[in-house]
Amino acid sequence: MSQHIKALEDLLDIKLFDRISQKLIPTSAGTELYQQCARSFKELEGQLERIKKNPSELSGVVSVGMPIEFGNNVLVPLISEFCKKHPFVRVKLTLDFASVMNDLLLNGKVDFAFVDQYQMDRRIDTEQVAEEIVDLCISESLMTELTGNPQPPAKLNRKYYEALPYVDYQEGEPLLRMWMHHHIGTRGTNLQVRATVMDVQSIARLIVNGVGAGILPDHLLIKLIGEGHKIFKFKGCGKPLKNAISVAFLGDRTLSRPATELFLRLKSALG
Repeated sequence: MSQHIKALEDLLDIKLFDRISQKLIPTSAGTELYQQCARSFKELEGQLERIKKNPSELSGVVSVGMPIEFGNNVLVPLISEFCKKHPFVRVKLTLDFASVMNDLLLNGKVDFAFVDQYQMDRRIDTEQVAEEIVDLCISESLMTELTGNPQPPAKLNRKYYEALPYVDYQEGEPLLRMWMHHHIGTRGTNLQVRATVMDVQSIARLIVNGVGAGILPDHLLIKLIGEGHKIFKFKGCGKPLKNAISVAFLGDRTLSRPATELFLRLKSALG
């Protein structure tokens, strides 16, 4: 026992006991370490006892990544129901872009993630589980300010779109450029971006307040119009642009029971 204590003191470079008259008297550091270890062992004992009594009860931490708007409106309600059913499961949610999820998956920081259209690392597997229509829209007040008319001309070309101010989620405007390529068949469009912000609700406010045209999910645009906001949706080629939502994961990674259960539950609900 003395050898083990001495080895631990050497490892920590801290004196844990005073050796007085052939007795071991704990130092303040030794007492503090004991109290912390006692709490940890008690917590571990309780956890093992709970599992022993109810081995079928899910418990543990699950980390999930997701897009902001789709996550808040679709995934969070589903995850909430899962949490109510399994009170010993704790979830850690990260809402961000697919590019961020790519790195978090590779670094093991999330168990799985939901992502929109993005070229993930080849080591990451993806399965499409949903899709949403995305629209280019502008406030009628800004349209009137720019052209004197709340409605655009019947025929719109690249020159017209390049004259508009825009707001987008990221530098490089990937969503705006995706819309332009899909609807008017152009690449390398010269876009005048006045603001960038990663939050969909903030983009919506910028559009409503006349800062610029921007991309919104169709369900959010319908909600804004229903609330009385005067917003014009560009029709483009007439064929809706659909943003695919996929679940991304590392196929070789072993997920915990609660992570596997939530993964399957969300896939089933979305499918």
